[in-house]
Amino acid sequence: MDKEIAFLLQEHFLNYCKNMLGDTWQGHRITYFCYETLPELQQVFLAQKGHYDAFLVSGVIPLAALWEVDTPPYAVKDRIGHYLINTYRILLGLLFQRGSYDPARIGIDFVGDDVPLVQVLEEDRLPELVEEHNRHFLGMTVAELDEQERMLVADYQRRCRAGKLDVVITYYNSVVQGLAGEDVECYYSYPSRNSMIQALEQCVKQIRTETLRRNQSAVIRISPRYDLRARQLAANQGLELLSLKQALLEYCRQRQIDPVLKDDLSDVELYLTLEQLETITQQFTLCDLGPWLDQQVGFQGLVSLGSGPDLASARSHAMQAQDYRAHLEQDTCVYIDESEAIRSLPLTPRSSLPESGVSASQVEEAANRCHLSAETIYRVISAMQAERTDQLTSEELIRHQGFSLRVANRVLKALVTGGYAQIAGQRRVGNKGRPQNLYRISLEF
Repeated sequence: MDKEIAFLLQEHFLNYCKNMLGDTWQGHRITYFCYETLPELQQVFLAQKGHYDAFLVSGVIPLAALWEVDTPPYAVKDRIGHYLINTYRILLGLLFQRGSYDPARIGIDFVGDDVPLVQVLEEDRLPELVEEHNRHFLGMTVAELDEQERMLVADYQRRCRAGKLDVVITYYNSVVQGLAGEDVECYYSYPSRNSMIQALEQCVKQIRTETLRRNQSAVIRISPRYDLRARQLAANQGLELLSLKQALLEYCRQRQIDPVLKDDLSDVELYLTLEQLETITQQFTLCDLGPWLDQQVGFQGLVSLGSGPDLASARSHAMQAQDYRAHLEQDTCVYIDESEAIRSLPLTPRSSLPESGVSASQVEEAANRCHLSAETIYRVISAMQAERTDQLTSEELIRHQGFSLRVANRVLKALVTGGYAQIAGQRRVGNKGRPQNLYRISLEF
């Protein structure tokens, strides 16, 4: 068997998936776990975390429940509901073929009674409305999720009792149960087998990407300030550098890391794996090495981080991070990862990330879907705050965040691919050159 994947589902969905997929798929083993309530789902997840390579749930609400309790190192987890658009279209097509249904009297989870369904279909807005519906739940606690689901059921019941609905298409089993006594047809939108396979393919891809990422190279570059270098070289003793190296080895020993240490009589570099760097930085949330060295040996200088598919790339990124940090006013550690995304890691547990209307779990969700780092998402939000608009070109990212043109364009395209941005037009920057694409970004700022 290749990968171990756990499906965490309610009973009706579990039986459906098991009948469609069985216990294996392309050599990957599938294990099914049943739950009834979201707190029970969280308990099952925490009990099984570490025993499986990934976890799949039915939709955004159970996924949000997992994010609420997951802690570093984060598990690979996703939802099958990414690929339900075709299911809704097929069900609607079958209803319309029967010819006896008024579109205005068809209820769908993400289409309110104030939005004409015919208009939604004509404008092909189903994908957009699904994503808006899903994003609404991100970052909520289990209690808030339960309340939102109860409100959804109550709204359907109100509309049914007011004689406004003949049929309901829903992805929530609670809606099916809540409408059992109402005079309305209710269809649960189970995903097709192809949709489940798409979810599995994406899940396996995430597992392999994570495995590859953890096996990549990383470099920590420690650079004393230039006045200290000059003093050290003039003394021609190297005692300060020796003390620094000894302190670095002690820092790594305390964290059970065994890196390769190199120096060139001025800078010191630690060569390690990306997984080890992730451990040292507490999942890339903190870089306390500089303050620790200051406390031990009076170190004054810069600490920069880099990672890449090989040591040469990791060293190059660490040196670029050092140059980038030299132009920043705030006291921080810069990390450039394998995709050239720039992260600014605080030196103390107090984070300096920009405040926004987006919760940490929403940022993490956006980062995962767009294949960007959470720090990059925060930096986009920071640029939006600086411009006081949700519309940006690559020029604003370059000006406010120091991205290269290539990285800025890659970030914006990744946001489009992930469903968090769309091209709103073009804007010419200056008097020369071609107009740049203007992106409307769907992140609160």
